[in-house]
Amino acid sequence: MAQIFAFGRVENDLVPKKSQKDSTYVCFGFTEQTGKGQFQYYQVWAWDDEVSRLVRLGVKKDSRLWITGTQQLVDCTAGHVKERAKILKIYLSNFGFLPGRISKEGSADFPDEPGTADAAPPPVEVLDGERESLPE
Repeated sequence: MAQIFAFGRVENDLVPKKSQKDSTYVCFGFTEQTGKGQFQYYQVWAWDDEVSRLVRLGVKKDSRLWITGTQQLVDCTAGHVKERAKILKIYLSNFGFLPGRISKEGSADFPDEPGTADAAPPPVEVLDGERESLPE
C-alpha cells in the first residue's frame, strides 16, 4: 500500500451504512484532475469518526476536498460483467475543504472559509537605512 495526498471533487452524495460488525462506513467516488482533460478516479472508504466528520461538515456531491490516506490497487468485477478490472481505493485518514468558488446555493461546501471580501492588509512601511536612522 502507498500513502496518497489528492485534491479533487466528490462524485456522489454520501450514504452512511452499517457493517456486519456494527461500524459506520461510507464509500464515495472521488475525481482528481491530473492534467488538461485528464482525470484520475478513486473509490474512497471511510469509517466511524471520519464518517461522522464528513457528515457533520456537510460533504456532498461536488464538494471540493483534499484527502489523504492509504491507496491500494485492487481487483473488482463491475456489475454483471465477469471481466476483472482494477480500481484505486483510498482508505481515508484525513480530509479538508479546498478554497475556491462558492456555489450560488450557499457556502455549505465551505463552512469555515473566510469571506472573499476581506480588507487588504495595511501597506508596509519601508525604511531606508542609508538615509534614515533605524529604530532601536
